[in-house]
Amino acid sequence: MRVEDLIDTIGGKRVSPGAGAAGAVTLALAAACAAKAAAISLNHQPENAGLRQSQDILERIARFALAGADRDADAFTAFIKVHTPGAIAQLIREGDKIVHLIDVLAGVLDKVAPQIEANMSGDIIAARALMDAARTIQMTNLAEVEGEKATVGLDPKG
Repeated sequence: MRVEDLIDTIGGKRVSPGAGAAGAVTLALAAACAAKAAAISLNHQPENAGLRQSQDILERIARFALAGADRDADAFTAFIKVHTPGAIAQLIREGDKIVHLIDVLAGVLDKVAPQIEANMSGDIIAARALMDAARTIQMTNLAEVEGEKATVGLDPKG
């Protein structure tokens, strides 16, 4: 999907995709910014195996996050159609997967940032800001779904 089409879809009248998918896409953008910084830095440090490994992990995080956006949109659509405990649980599982990816990205950023060339520091700053935005979105969404669990009589703790 073109970026313009994604923006139109998220901003449109359809119920889904929404904030959860936007948060996952934001996470993918964060990982992509960091992967770009690693790739450019590798041009100057071609023997840096740790940097190369981090770039690979960052690229995988971006792909997983995009797949998570699609899964979140599907889970949210199901949730809207039927407010069943199963639909709520699936939505929570998808949100938890994105939060886990955010945590993985945070760890990789901490490891890779000192190895990034100075001219790529803006990409690391962008990656951190986008990651923080993704975390805020996901934590807000999860809190809302936890509240929904209470309205259908489920234990909010699990």
